[in-house]
Amino acid sequence: MASLAKGPPITIEQYESFEGYPGLRDELIHGEIVMSPQPKPFHQQVSDNVRALLDEAIRHQPYVARQNTNIKFGQAHSMPAPDVFIVGRDAWKRACQLDEYLSQAPLLVVEVVSPANRRARVEEKARLYLSQGVAMVWIVYPKRKVVLVHRAGQDAAIERTPAHLLELPDPLVAEIPVQGFFVI
Repeated sequence: MASLAKGPPITIEQYESFEGYPGLRDELIHGEIVMSPQPKPFHQQVSDNVRALLDEAIRHQPYVARQNTNIKFGQAHSMPAPDVFIVGRDAWKRACQLDEYLSQAPLLVVEVVSPANRRARVEEKARLYLSQGVAMVWIVYPKRKVVLVHRAGQDAAIERTPAHLLELPDPLVAEIPVQGFFVI
């Protein structure tokens, strides 16, 4: 993941008019535009698997799982684009009707780590999500087949392997198998 040269913080309004660069994904983190290469196939497969498992787990609950769209955290001057997230169905519907970026914190955020991701940047994003009201963050390491689970109010992440089930945050009542993340 590469960053543009340091300068004054970019505002959300400035970022929303940023055109980006072909072949790169971008997001705004604490006023800094962060760019990374498009995900490779295994990264995308893991993201798709996570989304499918979450869709199945929450199908009868008032929440939706979504992928690859920015979330507006105005007070943090950030618009991250998590790989997968769960948000209330009404909040998503409102964002769609207004055709605006989601401005409500998701309940769960999932970041799938690529070789281009720096560990410090991934940890910074986990802290950002939790500081903005996200209840739980899963950091998925596809090559190692490990998930780090960060919960709001807890100091340390918990490591989970394919032998584990992951519980969704309250008020969701479901568990999903970590092994399902890595199926090709």
